[in-house]
Amino acid sequence: MIPKNTVIVAFILFALLAFPGCGDSGRSRSGTHAEHAEGDGHDHGAESGEHDQHGEEGHGEHEGEDEHGDEVVRLTPAQLEEAGVVIEALSGGVIATHVTLPAEVGLNQDTVLHVTPRATGIVSEVLAYMGEEVDKGTLLAVIESPELGEAKIAYLQAVQAKAIADAELTRQRTISENTAKLLAILRSDPELDALRASSADLLIGVNKGRLISTYAKLRSSEANYARERELRAKNLSTQAELLAAQEAYNSSQADYFGAFEDVDFTYRLQLQEAEQSAAVAASSVDNAKRRLHLLGLREAQVANISDERDTEVARYELRAPAAGRIVEKHITPGEKVTDGESIFTIANLDTVWLNIAVYSEYAGLIREGQTVVVQAEGRTATGVVNYVSSLVSEGTRAVQARVVVPNTDRAWKPGEFVTARVETGQSPAARVAPLGAIQTYEGREVVFVQDHDGIEPRPVRLGRRSDVAVEILSDDIALGTPIVVTNSFLMKAELGKSAAGHDH
Repeated sequence: MIPKNTVIVAFILFALLAFPGCGDSGRSRSGTHAEHAEGDGHDHGAESGEHDQHGEEGHGEHEGEDEHGDEVVRLTPAQLEEAGVVIEALSGGVIATHVTLPAEVGLNQDTVLHVTPRATGIVSEVLAYMGEEVDKGTLLAVIESPELGEAKIAYLQAVQAKAIADAELTRQRTISENTAKLLAILRSDPELDALRASSADLLIGVNKGRLISTYAKLRSSEANYARERELRAKNLSTQAELLAAQEAYNSSQADYFGAFEDVDFTYRLQLQEAEQSAAVAASSVDNAKRRLHLLGLREAQVANISDERDTEVARYELRAPAAGRIVEKHITPGEKVTDGESIFTIANLDTVWLNIAVYSEYAGLIREGQTVVVQAEGRTATGVVNYVSSLVSEGTRAVQARVVVPNTDRAWKPGEFVTARVETGQSPAARVAPLGAIQTYEGREVVFVQDHDGIEPRPVRLGRRSDVAVEILSDDIALGTPIVVTNSFLMKAELGKSAAGHDH
C-alpha cells in the first residue's frame, strides 16, 4: 500500500508541473538558445567572444530568476485542502515546561488483596492458578478444617437448644395465661359447679387441681362452719363441735390462700425463667453463627448447615474477595495452612502505579496535581501526580512520586521501566507555533508564510518548547501572519523538487 504522504507529494508535483508559470519559464530558456543560434549563423567567428560574454551574463540572470522562483510554492486553495495543508494565523500562547525522569510501573497497591484462610486445615483442592483472572466469589481452594467442623457442630447444638427453649417458653406462656384466667375466676368466689365448667378448657397442670381442691375444701368447711353456728345458736350442737368446725374452716382457708398466692407467684416465675432460657438459647445461636462468619462462611452457607452431609461438615471454601488477576500463589494440595497465612495475592490490573524517581535537583519542581506523560516502546499514557513522598530513599537518594495510570488493555506491565515527562509549569509566549510548523530548510529553521505571492520559507529563531508547541523569538513575523501549521513538510518537499528541476 502506498503511503498517504507519498500520494499527496506526487499530486502537488503534478500540480506544479501543470502550473502556467513553470511552462513559461521553460519556453523563455528555449527562446534564448534559439536567438544565440541565429546570431551565430550571421557572424559566428567575429562575435564569439562577445557571445560568450553575453551567454555568461544571461545565464547569471536566469539563475537569479530561478532562485527566486524556487523560494515560493504556489498552490490553489483547493490544492492545499486536498493535500491536507492547514494554514492559521500566528498567535501567542502558552509554553508548558517539563522534566523527564525515570519511573517504574508497579501494582496499584490500593487494589492488591492478600487472600488468607480464616480456618486452619489441610488443603484438599486447588482450583485457581498463577495469572488467572478471577471474579469476586470465585472458588480458589477447598480446605478440610476440623476447626470449622467443630464450629458447625456447636452451631447445630445451639440451634437445637434454642428450639427446646422456644417450645418451653410457648408452654409456659400458655400455662401463664390459663393460670391468670383461673385466678381471676377464683377471685369472684364462684360456685363449684360454675368453677369446674369455666376452668374445664384451661390447661394449667398440677396447679389447676391444687387450686380447685383447696377452693372446694374451703367452700365445704365454710358451709360446715356456718351450719354449726346455726346449730349452736339453737343449742343443737356443742361448743366443741362449733370450735372444731371453725378450726377446720380456718385451716382450709389458710390452705387455699397459700395455694392461691403460691400458684400466682410460681406461674409468673416460671414464665420469667422460660423467657430467660429462650433468650440465652437465642444468644447462643447468634454467637455460634458469628463464629462461623468469622471463619468465612456467608449467611446462605450458615443457613444450609443443617442440610449438609456429614462428610462436608469440615469443608472450608476459600473464595476470591474481589475480581482481579492472581499474581502470587503459595498453596498446594495436601499441605497444612493456618489462619493469617497469605496463600493467594490478587491484583486488579485495570490501573497501575507509576513510581517516579525524583532526584534532589528536581524535588522542588514536582508537586501533586501535575500532568505526567508516560512513554515506553511506542506506548503513551497520561496521568496526574497524586502523591509525592516526604521521605528520601536511602538506596536511590530520590523522592518517589506516584501516578495512577489506566491499564484496561494490560499494556503496562508491573516491573518494567519507563520514561515519565512531568509538566512542571506553563508560561505565556508572544508568538507560539505548533512543532509541526517548524522545518529545517537549507540549514536554517523556518516556518512557511503565506503572502500574495504564495507560500515561502521564513527563517526564525526558536525559544522555549513543549511537547506540542515552540516559542518563536523572531519579531520580523508579525502576529496574525498566516503560516502553515499542518503538513508543512510538503512545502519543503516542493521547494526541493523545484530546485532539482531547475538544476537539471
